[in-house]
Amino acid sequence: MSHDSPSLFLSSERAQALSAWRSSEPNVVSLYLPVDEAGAYPAALDRLLREAAAAEPALRGLPLDAERLARFVRGRFVPGSRRGLAAFSCAKYGVFEAFASPEPFSASLTVSARPDLGPLASACRQYRRFLVLLADGRRARFVESHLGEWEELESLAGELSGGGLARVADRAEHWRKARSADLFVLGASPETHAALEPLLTESLRDGLILEPVLAPDRPNEAVTERIAHNEREARKVRESVLVERFLSELRDGGAVAGLEPAAAALQQGCVRLLLVAGGYAKMGRCCPACGRLSVNHRSCPWCFRATEPVLDLVTELAERAVAAGVEVFRVGSDPRFDAAGRIGVCLAVPAAARRAAVPTARALRGLFAMKRTAPPRPGFA
Repeated sequence: MSHDSPSLFLSSERAQALSAWRSSEPNVVSLYLPVDEAGAYPAALDRLLREAAAAEPALRGLPLDAERLARFVRGRFVPGSRRGLAAFSCAKYGVFEAFASPEPFSASLTVSARPDLGPLASACRQYRRFLVLLADGRRARFVESHLGEWEELESLAGELSGGGLARVADRAEHWRKARSADLFVLGASPETHAALEPLLTESLRDGLILEPVLAPDRPNEAVTERIAHNEREARKVRESVLVERFLSELRDGGAVAGLEPAAAALQQGCVRLLLVAGGYAKMGRCCPACGRLSVNHRSCPWCFRATEPVLDLVTELAERAVAAGVEVFRVGSDPRFDAAGRIGVCLAVPAAARRAAVPTARALRGLFAMKRTAPPRPGFA
């Protein structure tokens, strides 16, 4: 981990290092900030710092960390198409890491002995890690793409026909393992693809995605945008499948819909998947004694204490679901899901039934990755 992170790209190596790191005292500041297109996010950070200083006494003793975060957000961070920023600072040990997300985070600022990685891990579960090979007869480039960001890995130049392609295939397998890639994208002409594919390992050929419009001379930003576009299309497919499965389970009694039933199920610990419509927010109540959430109970049904208002009950439930290891999927726009209440949960079931019921990212890969049993087709669909 670096003192001043030069990249917002979250590699598997950086993720593992951050996950394993722990301070000897509660002096690690974790920031999650939604980034708006209008550019008001620095003001949102100022407000968050003021509120957190009042609610988190430990933060008042870490002025350097607050200053580092503010300086990064106002100075070095370039929003572009990014809609979420996660940053972690521990000035005492020279740690500063920042990562971007194409999806917004709920604003939070916390202090602990280790980074709060829950929201970031949830975002990672929603997006695949791509290894991209751009190749022609004279050059090959390897690029990694994840969460809308990219990192250049390696470039090979020279005559690549014949034995040169075998070397390219070997490097592709090396980078697949080293970078823990989920999917492999090949940007090459049909001729180069036909010569290279027999040299690839089975792991690379399985679910290979061919993008003949990409080539070694394409800038990394264009490559990442092409992947992001196709990943958005793939997410739409997965969203449709998840909503359809949720509605089916709702009819069969394996799911519940609506804010109050979803809140009850989540707090009972019997949920494996939370679906929530993007932008859905609603005020609620929280018991200050036991932390029980509800829509409108003025008195806690569990400990009978008076409850307090919660500005956004939906966000609070989603954050608790992430902390409990429950998958959270935000539904973009689906009238069927809106009609069901805009929030719902699939209930926990035995593992064998769960595998059959829930479309995982790997199972869904067949919906948007190329099949080896059919002739090569460009794109994810």
